[in-house]
Amino acid sequence: MKTPLPPLLCLLTTTVIQAADRDFPEISDFPRTVTITLDGTSATIEDPVGITIDEGATASELSITSEVEGVRFILRGNSENGFVEITSPYRVMVTLDGLDLTSSDGPALSVFTEKRTFIDAVTGTTNHLSDTAEYTRSGSGTLFSGGSMIFSGEGQLEVESQVAHAIYATKSVRVLRGDLLVPSAAKDAIHPKSRFDMDGGHVSLAATGDGIDADKGITIAGGRLDVSGTSDDTKGLASGDTLEITGGLVSIDFSGDQSKAIAADADITFLGGTILLDLSGDVVLETVEEETLSYVDPAYCTGIKSDSNFVMQGGNLSITHRGLAGKAISVDGDVSISAGTLDLATLSGSSSRYTNSEGETDTASPDGIKADGAITITGGIFALRADGSGADAISADLALTIEGGTFDIRSRGDQSKGLKSKTAIDLAGGVFDFNLSGDVALESVATGRYDPSYCTAIKSSGDLTVEGGTVSILHQGVAGKGVSIDGNIVMSGGTFDITTTGDASATFTNASGVTDWAGADAFKADGTLTVTGGTLNTLASGSGGDAISCDGDALIGILGIDDTPVITASTTGSRVTVSGSDYMNTKAFKAAGNFTMNGGTYTGSTTSNGAEGLESKATLTINGGTIAIQAYDDGINATTNITINGGAIYSYASNNDGIDSNGTLRITGGLIVSSGANSPEEGFDCDQNNFTITGGILVGSGGATSTPTSSTSTQRSVIYKGSGTADVILRVTSSSGDHLVYKIPRTYSGGGGGGGGFPGGGGSSSTAMTLLFSNPDLASGTTYSIISGATVSGGTEFHGLYTDATVSGGTTLKTFNPTSMVTTVQ
Repeated sequence: MKTPLPPLLCLLTTTVIQAADRDFPEISDFPRTVTITLDGTSATIEDPVGITIDEGATASELSITSEVEGVRFILRGNSENGFVEITSPYRVMVTLDGLDLTSSDGPALSVFTEKRTFIDAVTGTTNHLSDTAEYTRSGSGTLFSGGSMIFSGEGQLEVESQVAHAIYATKSVRVLRGDLLVPSAAKDAIHPKSRFDMDGGHVSLAATGDGIDADKGITIAGGRLDVSGTSDDTKGLASGDTLEITGGLVSIDFSGDQSKAIAADADITFLGGTILLDLSGDVVLETVEEETLSYVDPAYCTGIKSDSNFVMQGGNLSITHRGLAGKAISVDGDVSISAGTLDLATLSGSSSRYTNSEGETDTASPDGIKADGAITITGGIFALRADGSGADAISADLALTIEGGTFDIRSRGDQSKGLKSKTAIDLAGGVFDFNLSGDVALESVATGRYDPSYCTAIKSSGDLTVEGGTVSILHQGVAGKGVSIDGNIVMSGGTFDITTTGDASATFTNASGVTDWAGADAFKADGTLTVTGGTLNTLASGSGGDAISCDGDALIGILGIDDTPVITASTTGSRVTVSGSDYMNTKAFKAAGNFTMNGGTYTGSTTSNGAEGLESKATLTINGGTIAIQAYDDGINATTNITINGGAIYSYASNNDGIDSNGTLRITGGLIVSSGANSPEEGFDCDQNNFTITGGILVGSGGATSTPTSSTSTQRSVIYKGSGTADVILRVTSSSGDHLVYKIPRTYSGGGGGGGGFPGGGGSSSTAMTLLFSNPDLASGTTYSIISGATVSGGTEFHGLYTDATVSGGTTLKTFNPTSMVTTVQ
């Protein structure tokens, strides 16, 4: 337990701390007091000994010269045609005790000293200063100081200007306490040539120019600061150097076009307190004329603007922007946020199109957080709303890295983005809730030709790396995209739950002159897709939408690790007619390149014509992991080759093949259950191409089957042709035990086929079901029985395939001896 400090020691400690800060008037000694009472054009002066006072045209125009140190000037009364001008080489204390003074020819109150000027408004008093429309004396403001100015009283001071700044200091301005009001100013409300610092009190400013314009920095540690403005191209707080807010309340309401609520030439740091910004000014498209080039440079209305970096480590920040192409936070450098609460809303849309400095057609767009450099977020609570067309909630030209924080992102604007980077996005943590309803926008690139610009939750022109975090995305817009990456996606952790419900766009002619359409994709990489960990749940319910797709190769899982990643991909939307018989079909998982699965779990489902559960436009290789697919069209399909070396695979196609290779098919291991539809669909289909079986346990049912190639296979297989009724147990047994116990997944009707002596060949017969099975136990010289209608109890079931079960009963249909590598039983 700590022992409290004695009262005397506390007092001494406080005194020492204050003594270190010479801006506190309590530690300065002002033994001399001169009292001046104004009354119209006259003045009463008390105790002016040692001080020179010259009167102007009237007795209320006072020019005071003091060579005495430590003088306090008490000003009282009122005059509509006067001024007080003090010159001294020492510190000056000006106490305002109910003063109402309007200048006759310049500043109302000016102090010419290179030292500190203390402005002390007496508690309970109201004081007012105003300048004149024409200056004939020195001074750049109604209240002027030739040095630093410190506001230290508890009373109220109101300062107005008609032609200059309201408050001007050649050095710094500091507000310790009191009530300081500037209801109107012809230029800036407060203009220190050095710094502005605020520790407490209440400051309320309204100006034609800037609220506060400090050349060498601004710090706000406490108190309340209110700034309002309607003029174009002005600033609420303008710092020529750094700007730091560590406490207090800052409230700014600006409506001028291209205005800035808070702006700094150097870093802006927000450590604590509350910032409330309300803006409604529009972007201004400024034309720039150069010798050989004319272009438009947009000048934005912005909540927080830094020419360098923005750092936030605490506090509460709320920005509402209603102006065209408005930006809440915009920095030329980097953004770093580790704590605090941010509530940012950009409610208007983008500008008209123009030609930028690169000669490209462009638009000025709204942003919540925009960095020309990198953005790093490690914590904080974010509520981000982007309602306007082209609005981005968080956008970085360089890397966007998020390691923590809670994000609620709402976007209703067409072609808007939630998270966006022109370089790369790295998600290592954080909790995200995206809700988007913006549509795709078809941007004209030539006469009659268009380029789609999508509304997307997470968009990177480079790569996406996911190591952690929890992401929930609901997108209801036309052709809306959950995750869309121009480069590669590498996911080793984290959780995604993505649902896109929007339909595809109408068809259009793209930039290449080809009829095209824009579809809603849940998780899309234009490059490669690598998922080795985490959870990825996707649903695309709109027409033409893919759940997961990549234009390059796809790699899933790590060999020997089956519990991660966990991937679910579902589509329920219909296919899209592009033209004539050209359709764009929905896919649960589609790789334009090779697909390789080494581990983890994949569950895929589709419900519409042409919709496949897992597709590779090249080769598809399964080395491990667990796959469960229920598809309308092919369950698993590849253009060139399918190779299965391991894993547990279930593939059910309600209207096509269970597993379909348009090229060759090779099985060396794994546990495989594949179910195709009625004839001519197949459990295993590779047309008449090579079909090699050298290992694994597999069973495939359909109306037909491709026949394994005897010359390349080393493991025997059996093709059984007969009737097939849903949920009936089919058993293959020998004297050594059961070799196949399988629940028929559906009732087959119509003629079946398969075999016919052709490797991978067709053929037909009157049977309804063709079943292909193979396992390492099948041996020549052994008699096997095929039994239907058996009873099963216990054991382990994998989608109708039983192992280690107790099996009894049933009717023997056929017996056979697999003397050949492929045996047909019918």
